[in-house]
Amino acid sequence: MQILIALGSALIAMLYLTAIVLLVGATTFHFLVWRRTSLPLGPVRAAAEEQIFALVAAVGTWSALALLLLTVPRAAGVSALLDDRYTLRSRMSALVLHSEWGIGFAAMVLAATLSLGGYIAIGRRRDFGWAFVLLGVLLLAIGAGLQGHPYDAFSKLSLAPLFDGLHAIGTGAWLGSFLLVVLAERRVPAHTASPWTDPLGAIIERYFRASGALASVVLLTGLFSASTHLTGFDDISGSQYGSLLAGKVGIVFILLSFNEFHRRHAERQARTAERPQLMHTLRFQAGLIGLVLALTVLLIDASPPGVNEVRGEVFRSAPRGSIESSDVEIER
Repeated sequence: MQILIALGSALIAMLYLTAIVLLVGATTFHFLVWRRTSLPLGPVRAAAEEQIFALVAAVGTWSALALLLLTVPRAAGVSALLDDRYTLRSRMSALVLHSEWGIGFAAMVLAATLSLGGYIAIGRRRDFGWAFVLLGVLLLAIGAGLQGHPYDAFSKLSLAPLFDGLHAIGTGAWLGSFLLVVLAERRVPAHTASPWTDPLGAIIERYFRASGALASVVLLTGLFSASTHLTGFDDISGSQYGSLLAGKVGIVFILLSFNEFHRRHAERQARTAERPQLMHTLRFQAGLIGLVLALTVLLIDASPPGVNEVRGEVFRSAPRGSIESSDVEIER
């Protein structure tokens, strides 16, 4: 039963993280990639505009809905990591009502609600929906930062939530918008009479111009977050958390290598006969992103060596009367 609970919690966390990445990625793709794409006005761009609009609206709507539906199951999954001498209901009450994680939970619910309403309005051609979406992304950054690592739930506020929030948004902007680029390949018109007016080539050119800055945000904020959870270099090889972190960093550097290669060559490949080969490479890179997200899920549910267990903190934070007398033996 414990194995099934752990697998279910990991699946919910994976879906939750994917929803965040896609929601931020859809918004970033619209504002930083497509709206800044160098493509001449005309029937080709008009056709691509309709397809891209439909793609962004669909991904944004479904990811916001998924995030909203998964907030409570995710809270239950995080509560399951806390002191098992308390009932799950008591742990969840302490987490949501008596910790900074609970403030993040409220921010995430509001972010998902605003984003969902915004993308529904956008799908109906109401431009004010973008204001709701941008506000939702801002609240999502706050919520993701305050939720951070479950073992930080009852710690005192510091700079960590700021960097965790920037890391979450940076990851969604960098990797999420890349996934939108891959999805766009099946939506936008193929080669035209002039390869230099090809929409996919223009999209790829713009994305990889911005990807370096987005990747830098992810690296810098990720290094800070890792430093708060590690006590020294020995933790990298001497703990499960350190091993998972090393694996994630290794894959991220592979992604950075692909990113630099594509920055130099992908635009040309997209506009020539090498386009099928390019798309195979981009899909492989998308698979690596899925692996990074999976390792991130394992990381946020693993006990970091630099953070004390929250058992005692849960006791002091749980509301009076929430402890089941049959669960805890009172110490005298």
